[in-house]
Amino acid sequence: QVPINRLFKGSEMSICFYTITPQPEQNPVAYIFRLFSDKDGYSKLINTRAFPVTNPQNPKATEEAASLYGDLCVADFMNQEENA
Repeated sequence: QVPINRLFKGSEMSICFYTITPQPEQNPVAYIFRLFSDKDGYSKLINTRAFPVTNPQNPKATEEAASLYGDLCVADFMNQEENA
């Protein structure tokens, strides 16, 4: 599996994206979520969260939960950037 990367563009100077990486890559026990902001050419790690796999028979459900969390975090972050 490869990390999930989602990219969201805010204003001309702001980009927000996240990655979801399985740990370990084979038979993951957790998915690591990282939220980044790139503003004026500088990247900044904003948030990191681990999503433990709660059902080893269905790790995809945990990956999907991490992805939903990422979508919500990005929407919230971009909303804060627009209102700042």
